[in-house]
Amino acid sequence: MSESEILSIHYELTALIISIVSVSFGMISAYIVGLWLFLKQAPFPLRLLAFLLLSCALAFMGVLTGGLNVHLLGTARAWSKLGATSTGISSLGSERPDILQGLSIYEAAAGLGFLAFGAIYVALFYFTFFYRWPEDAR
Repeated sequence: MSESEILSIHYELTALIISIVSVSFGMISAYIVGLWLFLKQAPFPLRLLAFLLLSCALAFMGVLTGGLNVHLLGTARAWSKLGATSTGISSLGSERPDILQGLSIYEAAAGLGFLAFGAIYVALFYFTFFYRWPEDAR
């Protein structure tokens, strides 16, 4: 593969991952609105169904992102085999800045995404099944 082909594929994969994260946040936002407007008064089976649908959608997005990450790492490996490049870019995401405590940019991004979506998921679980909404909010 040529340098331009590798960069093109790399940027397309990065754009897809950003799109998936954006859609995931859109789904979460829609769920929050639905929770506030409708689900807080809904019977348990309906809340369970809504949460299971959200869970399946987020799991699908996570698996899709993981698959794209494998391809993204493949572009980094292909780039490293080129040797000297005309762009002067030494590597694609495999740098390990001191601020990341030995993690690569990819590893840090994946860890941050996992922590953020995990915290949001736990919070939505709590608000869906355990939080008692004030009467005036109903």
